[in-house]
Amino acid sequence: MNKKYNSFREIDEDLKILALQREINKEYTKHSFREIKTYFYPFNLIRGFDGFVARVAVPFILTKVLKRKRLTQ
Repeated sequence: MNKKYNSFREIDEDLKILALQREINKEYTKHSFREIKTYFYPFNLIRGFDGFVARVAVPFILTKVLKRKRLTQ
């Protein structure tokens, strides 16, 4: 991006735009960090584990119990 400037005003405008873009990126990074940090709160980890148990472990255990029940009959 080799832009040729004709005046200092153009340079100042581009510098202002770049400064604003930098601030936006900084705020976006802060927001993303806070969001990621909330995923690792103990409550959220437990809630995620509960979802895993409900989706995977409970059906697995039920199929094992039902298979044993069928074998004993």
